[in-house]
This record gives sequence, structure tokens and C-alpha cells, in this order.
Amino acid sequence: MGYSLTEIQKKLEDENVQFLSWQFCTLFGEVKEVLTPTRDLESVIENGCGIDGSCAKYVPTNKSDLILRPDLDTFMIQPWGEEEDKTARFICDLYEVDGNTPFSMDPRGALRRVLEQMHTEFGKDWHFMTAPEMEYYLVRKNESGEVLPIDTGYYCDAYPRDLGYDFRKKMARTLDQLGFVTETNHHEGVQSKHEINFRYGHALPIADQTITFKQVIKHYAALEGMIASFMPKPFYGHHGAGMHVHMSILDSASDTNVFYDPSAEYQLSETGQQFMAGVMDHARGLAGITNPSVNSYKRLVPGFEVPIYVCWGLYNRSVLLRVPVSTPQARRAEIRCPDATSNPYLTLAALLAAGLDGIRRGLKLPPPVPELVYDFSPQERQARNIPSLPGNLKEALTCLEEDSLLRDALGQDLINRFLELKWKEWQEFSSFVHPWEWRTYLDC
Repeated sequence: MGYSLTEIQKKLEDENVQFLSWQFCTLFGEVKEVLTPTRDLESVIENGCGIDGSCAKYVPTNKSDLILRPDLDTFMIQPWGEEEDKTARFICDLYEVDGNTPFSMDPRGALRRVLEQMHTEFGKDWHFMTAPEMEYYLVRKNESGEVLPIDTGYYCDAYPRDLGYDFRKKMARTLDQLGFVTETNHHEGVQSKHEINFRYGHALPIADQTITFKQVIKHYAALEGMIASFMPKPFYGHHGAGMHVHMSILDSASDTNVFYDPSAEYQLSETGQQFMAGVMDHARGLAGITNPSVNSYKRLVPGFEVPIYVCWGLYNRSVLLRVPVSTPQARRAEIRCPDATSNPYLTLAALLAAGLDGIRRGLKLPPPVPELVYDFSPQERQARNIPSLPGNLKEALTCLEEDSLLRDALGQDLINRFLELKWKEWQEFSSFVHPWEWRTYLDC
């Protein structure tokens, strides 16, 4: 929003803000923060705020000092807490200990780098426009620790089947007060799953809003004795929760959507088609970023309106990429595989890098698929050259390792550390004995 220091200082004084929260994001998309008194504002802006980077799993203990530098445009007064403890938030970029060298593993910095590469290569007037669809579950734990849904609602159900009705409205009002422009909200297509959408925008602020969205929803759910979970598949046999991402490119010089061409087939420009072809070409490697948890692949199974086959279509919800119903000027691509266990900065950076690679190489988009892809036999998919997404986290991490374009775009240091931590996660999961195994094998 372009806040100046003077404007921020006046707002802090007028609102009697007592504390400042300096936030940053881990490789896995978790929000971390350091609190200081409001009187330290100018000092932190000038000198930064030191943190122990090893506690966020960025670096080993012997190389742990990092510096936070706030982005003043992310200034926001938090809507919770006691009046005498009112707190304002800034999202920060990570720097090396000298305070001037950007930290190579900073996810926010990775998105900045890919955006800067786009401006260098394709022009400063190009802007990556995005909008995530944030799905989440509202659940409770009983006395034995079992996770239970709070309602029995289904898609667009109303109260009393939808018991998240009042909570969503409260969250929409709260988000609006924080500068979001919320749009539709509704019960999703399985018990206790909900969705609140907010307006598209430039990629970096949208990534900031995504982590803020999760923090706000989780905070208020906890106050009401619930858990807001963005886990992709908390319940067996049900639809999972995704984070579909809508994508287009704005040319600010002419105020036009680069993906729109009224004379082109599907009114989708050659550049837009090349972008989509690039995303499809890198889809298997992208999965390691967009679906980075073991649980991600419990959602990506046939029959639950999720894409597991790499193809595209118009309005078709069984494909990986679709062109939604829209006004022609809002022509865009929606990728349906990501989920909210992904880091939004890395997800948007990787998607943009893949799409720009398609433009750079002039990739051709194959014909759209109008049919329900789940009904295709393996032979039909092979004949139509429709590959599958990885079937588990191990396969996805291997595909990411092999995708040199994504590795270079996100940075070798960042990707190497990300993969190191994710391989440890996979190894732990692989050796963990699950209750399903007791039920199936105990009497062998």
C-alpha cells in the first residue's frame, strides 16, 4: 500500500500500539515472529533485527545469525489481543549478518528474484497476477485426542448443516479490515471444509496475504476452541483441501491482460498458451514445491475432483490446468494441484519460473481435454500423451531434484536445504508404524 515511515508512526500513535511483530517465513511456510516495543521502530528499520536462523532450520548453529529487514508496505495492526498490548505487524526479508546481503534461502527473496528476472527478460511492465483459493477444515479434538469434524455440511450448504457460517462471516469482516478484499465464502464439498476467497493481485503482496490469511483463520479458530487445519486430507474417503492458484500476466503499460487475445482460439493468447505449456512441462517437478507434504498425496487420488493427470481444459475440473469461466478480459489459468502445506512464496515463484520458461522456449499447448480424465484407461492416457503427477512425496522430491530450471530459478542453496529437510521428513514417515499396519498385519 506504499506506507511511509511518517504515516506508520502517526498510525502507531493514534492507535496506541505498544508492540511490533517482525515476521518472517520458514522454508515450509510457517510464520515466525520477533516482538519489540514500539519505541524500537526506527532502530529496526535502520539496523534490522537479529534472529537465530538455525531455529527456523535455515542454517546450522555455527552459522545461525541472520538479520530481518521489514517491508514497510506490509504494515498491519493485528486485530487480536488485549487493548493494552495492541501490536502491529511487518513482514520481513532475510539478510546475511552484514545486514546488506540478501539471504539466499529466504522464500520471499526467491519470489522477488523470479519477479526481477521476468522484468529483466520480458519488460518492467509485466506483472504476475495471482489469486489463491484457500480451503481449510474446522475441527475439534475430543477428550481422547481424536480429531472430529464440527458439522455435516456439503457444498454450499446453509445453517444448521453449515456450522462454520458465522465464523466465516466474522473472518470475512476481519480480513476486510486488514486490507483484504474478500469475495465469495461458502461451505465446501465435504463436512467441516470451508473456503473464503479474496481478490487477485500482484504476486508478492498476494503471497504475503496468503500467510496472513492462514494466521488469522488459525488464531480466531483457536479462540473459539476449534482447530483451523489447512491439511490436504485429514479424513479418509473425503475430498481434500486445496489451494488452487489463478494466474495471469498484466502489462501495465497498456493496462491489458497478456493472456487475452479476442482473435485467438479460446480467446487465450499465444503467450498465455506458452505459459500454460511451460507449467505443464514442469508439472512433475513443480509438485515437490506445490504439494510438499506426505499428506499432499493422500489428496491427489482419482475421484475427488483433484487433478492427477497433466493436461488442460476449458471449465473442466478434472484436469491439472483449466481456463475458468470469466469475462474475456479476465482470461487466466487455474492450476488445481497446489495445497496450503506449500510455502506460497515458493509456489508462486516456481509457477512463474515454469510459465516464463514456456514463453521463452515457445512451447506449444496441446489440445484441451473436455472429457473426465479419471475415466481414461492407462492406454488412452498414454495415446494422448497425458502423464501423471508424482504419486507420493518421494517421487515428487526426485522430480524436483531433476528439474534444473526450477532449481536454478529458486536458488541452489534454497532448494538443496529444502530437499534435505523434506528427505528427512520422508524417511521419518517411511519408518513410522501406522495404525493401518497394526490392523492389517498384526495377526500375520
